[in-house]
Amino acid sequence: MSLTRQGSAGGDLPGGRSADAGGTLDPRRSADAGGTLVVVAEPPSVTSGVAGRTVLSEGQRLAARLGMKARFITWLDQGAMCAEQAARGLAEAATKCQAALVLLADTDLGREVAPLLALLLGGDAILGCSDILVKEERPGVGSASRRVPVFVKPVYGGWLEQDLQAVDGQVVVATLAVEGLEEPAEAITLPEPEPIEILPAAEPRVRRLELIPPDPRSVDLVHARKVVTAGLGAADEDLLQAVRELADLLESSLGATRPVVDDGWLSKERLIGQTGRTVTPKLYLALGVSGSPHHLAGVRKAQRILSVNRDPRAPIFQFSDVGYVADLRLVLPLLSRKIKEWRDGGAEQL
Repeated sequence: MSLTRQGSAGGDLPGGRSADAGGTLDPRRSADAGGTLVVVAEPPSVTSGVAGRTVLSEGQRLAARLGMKARFITWLDQGAMCAEQAARGLAEAATKCQAALVLLADTDLGREVAPLLALLLGGDAILGCSDILVKEERPGVGSASRRVPVFVKPVYGGWLEQDLQAVDGQVVVATLAVEGLEEPAEAITLPEPEPIEILPAAEPRVRRLELIPPDPRSVDLVHARKVVTAGLGAADEDLLQAVRELADLLESSLGATRPVVDDGWLSKERLIGQTGRTVTPKLYLALGVSGSPHHLAGVRKAQRILSVNRDPRAPIFQFSDVGYVADLRLVLPLLSRKIKEWRDGGAEQL
């Protein structure tokens, strides 16, 4: 495998992240930002329009920062298609434009296609990137500096992040998790992806029988789309039972703050924060959470934060899209009852 752990380059990465990961960076083992960046947007019929727009936006931004040519492609939806067939069609398009980096959204199909595509291109696949940073480096004394991509990938279940670079000239196929990224505004003009034709195989070797959604009660918090978190203000038997009921009604994963875990109310796997999981849900509901810096470090990429706390001075309110100063003992039963009424009345899923 030609991917290497990022070492010290004596500089800082954008966004305040340090490039220092221990050791010394060998300048001969750095990725070259030359070539073409190919951004693949799945058709709206395959994935959500949000994922397609977000990967186009991020690809446009990345190409500009790297100084690379960019090509944006999608494919014509022509019925059922296996990942192998999609990878072959994309490999042909990527080869024609001399791709150095191929970017896909980290969707179910994207994670299937990326390794196959990397194999066909003779490159490497990096799945589930939480971010792609740009670092400026100077390969040797007296040489001109250049910009290279640094792929940030959660490891050990999201407890740590790893920075990766590719060797010179190595093609990289990366999938980018779009859940934690800001959706581009409708007013922003995005590049129109060029459709390529990928004909479905007459007799595909692999056939998908069923797609089974994960159980929100057991799914890793890193992948949860909705999270309900219990803080110290919800740390008693009756309130936690009400929080669990609400999480089940919302089909959400259950999270916890440090005091709740330390007191033994919930397991360490449910901990969110600097020494726990970093989450990127579409909805984050903080119940009885004060909002310590330790905890907020794990929720900074949540798309929408709603909080309920009795203390009007709780720091969590400064980071919430919507906040309510209220007693959970009064709010939770009413909220659960209202959700049941909506559900039983046939309302759309929350």
